[in-house]
Amino acid sequence: MFTLKTITAALRGLYPDERLWITFVDGDVRLTGRVVGIGSHISARTDMWLHEDIHVNRVVSMEVK
Repeated sequence: MFTLKTITAALRGLYPDERLWITFVDGDVRLTGRVVGIGSHISARTDMWLHEDIHVNRVVSMEVK
């Protein structure tokens, strides 16, 4: 389980050429997207859509690419 502070710290600690990717649950589907913003919830862009208002409890994993 991740906290919003952990994900925010990971995003801030990236080098300019790195991106933070998360895998999250949306309904019954697992999706992977690049984190594009963090406020009280997370925003991530997948191949086709921008997913906003992702609650931190729905994040399964994160990876730096």
